[in-house]
Order: sequence, then C-alpha cells, then structure tokens
Amino acid sequence: MRKRERLELIKKLILEHKISTQQELLDILENAGQTLTQATISRDMNEIGIIKIPGPDGSYIYGLSKDKLRQEGHRIDETPSILAVSPLVDGLEKMIHVDVVPGTSRLIKRQLLTKYKEMIFSLIADDDSLLLVAKTDFYQQVIRQKLESMVVSDEQ
Repeated sequence: MRKRERLELIKKLILEHKISTQQELLDILENAGQTLTQATISRDMNEIGIIKIPGPDGSYIYGLSKDKLRQEGHRIDETPSILAVSPLVDGLEKMIHVDVVPGTSRLIKRQLLTKYKEMIFSLIADDDSLLLVAKTDFYQQVIRQKLESMVVSDEQ
C-alpha cells in the first residue's frame, strides 16, 4: 500500500472508530492487513493532523484537528483549545506557560510558530501545555494578549 493510501486509511479509521492509543490503531491496521511500526504510525498521525479530542464519555480519543477538518469541508465547533495562560511572574517576563486541551499542544505550537515566528525565541510543547519564550518583553505581551483572548471560560 502506498503512503497516500495508508494515510487515507488511517484518517478513515480515526473518524469511524473511538481510538484512544496508537497501539489500538496499530491493532486495527494489522487486522486490515497493514503491519506498521509505532514510529511510522506516529509520523503518519502528525502528518495527517490527528490530535486527542474529548470523547462523548469524557475520555480522550483521536480525531482530526480543526484545521484539517476545515480543509476537508467539515463544519466544526470553533471552541478554543486553550484552558489557561499563566500569570506574569517576576524574573520570567519573556515566558508564557499555557495549559491546553490534552493532545492539542502540537497543533497550537504550529499555529503560534506560523503566526509569531519572528517574536518567539523558543516554544516547548508537551501533551497538555506549552512553554513559550518570547524574544522581548513587548513580544511576550503581544502573544499573551492573543492567547488570553482564546482561553475557554467557565461560562461557556
């Protein structure tokens, strides 16, 4: 199977099944006759734009990012994925810590780097948070203001 066909199959499986781990996806693919490594699956998922999203029961499952769904013509909920932006701390004026919905940090990181590349010194992402270091205090304020406008409020 060619890579393009494999990516389409993975996307189809993610949309049709409630998959919460890469191992579950590997097992489903193996049952479909495709034997892949975890490293290959991880690269493919990143290329497709697969992220963890809240499932109907409150657990997290794999789904397509909002950008990918939008590209494919799906109507999507515009709820931001940012849960909290840390308060300013003395001595750390160029840094911003951001809590995000688990599984969305790589997507948000990519969006921030695309929009604010010239303002960012470094941006580190793990599963549910980001640590952004701006080049200047002013750049930190600009980016912080945008991030704070995207925070999911308790009233929503």
